[in-house]
Amino acid sequence: MPEAREFLLADADVLIDYVANDLAILALASEHIGRVHVLEQTLTTVVNLSERECQKQGIEVIDVDTNVLVEAGAKSGPLSFEDWLCLIVCRERAWSCLTNDRALRRVCRKAGVRVRRGLGLMVDLVRSGAISEKQALLVARAIHEDNPHHINDRLLRAFHRAIGAEEGDTP
Repeated sequence: MPEAREFLLADADVLIDYVANDLAILALASEHIGRVHVLEQTLTTVVNLSERECQKQGIEVIDVDTNVLVEAGAKSGPLSFEDWLCLIVCRERAWSCLTNDRALRRVCRKAGVRVRRGLGLMVDLVRSGAISEKQALLVARAIHEDNPHHINDRLLRAFHRAIGAEEGDTP
């Protein structure tokens, strides 16, 4: 397996999805895809996830410089303060923003920041053999049930196709 080649910054919605369903997926992503990071400011918004648990799962918690906090605080528009922080850090460090949030994805793309969806990690993990198709389907369905707003039926069908599963496949 090639070394991790990408730096990923997870926003709150991806963390919440995986904390509720299978946080070990993010540890596998750090090992097989690219190091997963979370901003300290984002971590404080995620219930049931501590810095210690992040460290245990190989997720690096980072703090940002004051100038980044000031820049994010001066922003307005469709994003939360924490989402602006994610965008700014990804832009400055040439990292990928790991999010399912439509507004953050749109603003990141406009700013030239690479974006990845949370389920996209499992597609890569299935393709690399790090997790089974069955496990990916179980986790994706659970995330969909918990978060149908960001992971709608269309995205779930696209996920099935991406991992080579039929829509009606059951684990």
